[in-house]
Amino acid sequence: MQDVKDISNRLNHWSFAGLLMTNWCNARCESCYLNCGPELADRMPVEKALEYWQGLAEASPGGCRIHITGGEPFGDWPALIELCRKAKAMGLDGLEKVETNAFWATDRDLVKSRISELAEAEMGKLVISADPYHQRFVPVANCRLAAQAATEVLGPQRVQVRWRDWLADGFDTAGLPEDELHRVYAEYALKGRDRYNGRAAGLLAKLSPGRPSEHFSGMNCSDQILGSKHVHICPGGEIMPGVCAGIMIARADATIESARRRLAEDRPARPVLSALIGGGPAALAKPAANYGFKPQAVYASKCHLCRDIRSHLFMAGLFPDELGPAWVYGKHLK
Repeated sequence: MQDVKDISNRLNHWSFAGLLMTNWCNARCESCYLNCGPELADRMPVEKALEYWQGLAEASPGGCRIHITGGEPFGDWPALIELCRKAKAMGLDGLEKVETNAFWATDRDLVKSRISELAEAEMGKLVISADPYHQRFVPVANCRLAAQAATEVLGPQRVQVRWRDWLADGFDTAGLPEDELHRVYAEYALKGRDRYNGRAAGLLAKLSPGRPSEHFSGMNCSDQILGSKHVHICPGGEIMPGVCAGIMIARADATIESARRRLAEDRPARPVLSALIGGGPAALAKPAANYGFKPQAVYASKCHLCRDIRSHLFMAGLFPDELGPAWVYGKHLK
């Protein structure tokens, strides 16, 4: 077994972090790797967000770039702008971007006013989600208006759209018959932009080409867990690797730096993390079989396999210190 010192030396500083201000979202996109939705209501208090922001800045030698996300952070505009203004007043820099699906962008003057306020609070970029999944819930016209009005305020280099090809040629998918909707989703999934975690491990994964679980043998997750410089902090303080929703690598219940160090120090006693770091989902599948896990015929990706195993273990009530928060696994829907 690798000793803690060696693991600790490979543990990167967290220099890019997302503050999940809420798990509430007006949409329930099939692509949501976090499993957010309108039935959720967890919110990160502004003072806690500032505490995490300051801790992240202090824990990384080169500082930490922050993005504010959710869920949908514009669902509570007063809290969003308060956070950004207070961060500026405290001298906290690094606000790289704020993300939105533009559901609120129904009036040009409103968009320009809010983006101007965020710019004054030193927001770097506005990031707008646009794809067939979001356009089932948000008119593409909203996204186009948000992009146009924000560009007038910020300039083109500070407005990012995921994805601009859909923004240019896409359409509203609300009201499409189920078979047509699935055809559009399956065609779009071939672009390889989706993370098959959270809700995306359901319908989207089934619509995508798959491989047997054995294909992913030997693909460990060390880079994604230990080597990643990117984390997300949930409303409840759970810290997850940037793209690995549902894996709690630490909790922000002390300082951010102590939480980061515990990832290395506690790893030998954490069976899920140990298996994923050492051998990836295929290694986790072996002990999971002792708890009744049986693999599906095919998986869309290594992450899809990982999610399937973790979901089985979570629903069995196992490894609560590593698997969560519960809403990422859809526990609130049970």
